[in-house]
Amino acid sequence: MLLFGVVAFSSCDDKEKDTLQPTFEQGSISYVMADSAEVTSYNYAGKELSQINYYDKESGELESFEKYVRDAKGNVIKVTTYAGENHVILSDQDYRYNDKNQLAKTTASYYSGSKLEYSAVTTFDYNSRKELKKKSVYEGKDAESTKLKSYTTYEVLPNGNYSQEKQYVIDGKGKGKLFSTTTYTYDTNHNPFFEHGEPGATASPNNITKGSTMVHGSKKVYSYNYTYKYDERGYPVSQTVTSPDGESETYTYLYSN
Repeated sequence: MLLFGVVAFSSCDDKEKDTLQPTFEQGSISYVMADSAEVTSYNYAGKELSQINYYDKESGELESFEKYVRDAKGNVIKVTTYAGENHVILSDQDYRYNDKNQLAKTTASYYSGSKLEYSAVTTFDYNSRKELKKKSVYEGKDAESTKLKSYTTYEVLPNGNYSQEKQYVIDGKGKGKLFSTTTYTYDTNHNPFFEHGEPGATASPNNITKGSTMVHGSKKVYSYNYTYKYDERGYPVSQTVTSPDGESETYTYLYSN
C-alpha cells in the first residue's frame, strides 16, 4: 500500500528541491492526494520510475523517499529508502535475477541511525506461465544459513490478476502453519501503479475492488472495499477505501497529461 502525506519543500535547499520535485513521463501517475493535499509524488528517468517521495499528511513534511537503481535491461537492482529530514538511510534492498530475467532473490537491510537492526532474504518461485507462485522469507543475510520464517503462495487468474494469497508461518517444529488467506476481486480498468510495483510485489494489471483476509487462528475476517471514479481512458482518478470498521478515505490520482 502507498504511504500518504502532504508535499512540502520549504525545508530543502535548491539542490534538494530539484531532486524531490516530481518529473514524469507523459501519461504517468505523478501525484496521489488525500483530502486535497498532495501526499505522494513520483520521479521518472525517461519512462522508468526513479524515485518515490512520501509526505506526512498532517504536518506536510517529507517523511521518506525511495531511490531506484536499474541495470542495462531496466531491471531494478537496488532500492534505498532515506529519511526525509536528514536523508539518513533507513533501508537498502538489493535485487538479483535468474537466467530467465525473473527476480530470484532480494536482500533487505534495515537501519537505525548507522546501526544495522535487521536483515532478511526473500526468494521467489514461478509457475510454468512465469507467474509468481511462492515467496519465502528468511531472517538474516544468507538464505542458505538461516531458518525459514514464513512463506506465501499465490493463485493468479488468466488475466494476470492475483486472486488469492496464503501466508504460512514456520512453527517450532519447522513446519509451515497456515496463518491467513486473502482473496481479491478486481475491476476491468487499468491499474496505474501496475508498472511501478517493486520487483516481487504482487501488482495486478487491474484495480482491486475488494480484499478479504481470514486470520485462521482467530477465525476473524477483515475486509477492505475499494471504489473508483475513472477518466475517459478508463484510468482511475480517485479511489475510496472503506476499512473493516466502516471508515472511508478518498485518494485522488493526478497524471502528467
